Amino acid sequence: MNTMFTAVKTEDQIHGAMALFNGCTAAGETLFKPMRTVQEFSDFFLVRKDGVQTVCLSDGGDGCFASGCLSEDKTKGYITYLAVRKDLRRQGVGTGLLKALEAALRSMADQQISCFEATFFNPMNFVWIVPGTKDHEHPNAPGVDVAGGGYLFLKNMGYRDYAVQNAYHLNLQSYQLTDAMERKKQELGSKGIQITTYDPAVHTGLEELLRDLDNDLWYREITQTVADKNGAPLLIVDWNGRAMGFTGPLKVQENGRGYLAGVGVHSECRGMGVGKVMFGELCVQLKALGARYMTLFTGETNPARNIYEAQGFKIVRTWADMRKTVR
Repeated sequence: MNTMFTAVKTEDQIHGAMALFNGCTAAGETLFKPMRTVQEFSDFFLVRKDGVQTVCLSDGGDGCFASGCLSEDKTKGYITYLAVRKDLRRQGVGTGLLKALEAALRSMADQQISCFEATFFNPMNFVWIVPGTKDHEHPNAPGVDVAGGGYLFLKNMGYRDYAVQNAYHLNLQSYQLTDAMERKKQELGSKGIQITTYDPAVHTGLEELLRDLDNDLWYREITQTVADKNGAPLLIVDWNGRAMGFTGPLKVQENGRGYLAGVGVHSECRGMGVGKVMFGELCVQLKALGARYMTLFTGETNPARNIYEAQGFKIVRTWADMRKTVR
């Protein structure tokens, strides 16, 4: 089928693309939170406040729609979204649309693109709804939903997995520490190890801890959090006054989600169960602050999954980070 793909600009084109996006969500084909207004749709896909350069193509109506953007250095093209109405599928529309999107991204980047990716690192992050819940949200989609039709489509278009992420969920309303966690907490306490909130006047070693963890995202967020006098409290592993682990910070988002920047334990303190106890205490305290649920994701082979699963978190979706090299 020969279909003309044009940039989404006019009011009719925006309405058509938005109708298709929300229709796929309503039909259960994607988990993404619906776009409620044209302004919300436009702010996300067309003219972004963060300055991300985007491309949006459609057939001019609600038949198909695709969106992508560039990395800041223009070396990567991110595939953000692609959908084709059911009656137009298996007719080459999706294939043509993806190729047109890739060509548009290459043109916008002056042909500098070395690869195309469908990944968590895309700066355009969708809010998605945890399956089986009405309003439990996660703030970003870590790649391509392997249970969705788009996964096999991208596979057949030359995209390959380079990482696998599992999304976890826990309903906090019935959460409590297990007896095993309570015993482990007491055992650690007998060794001078306790879980408490960070106090710069009392605790040392936070900078060393963050350097040991070697995670730039954690370093930036945690240092900013503790520097802010009104910032949310940070839970730490306190070993005789030295910060040997962190999690949190302790804050509840407006949608009822307990926030999580990460869980990190100093290399000198691993293998003792402190991460599981610290994370369990985070769940307890977030529940006490009014959090209804928690969501998070981690790599398929990341040992941190043992910490989450020990508290009752369940995998609700698996996502693939995908890449196609430009030759």
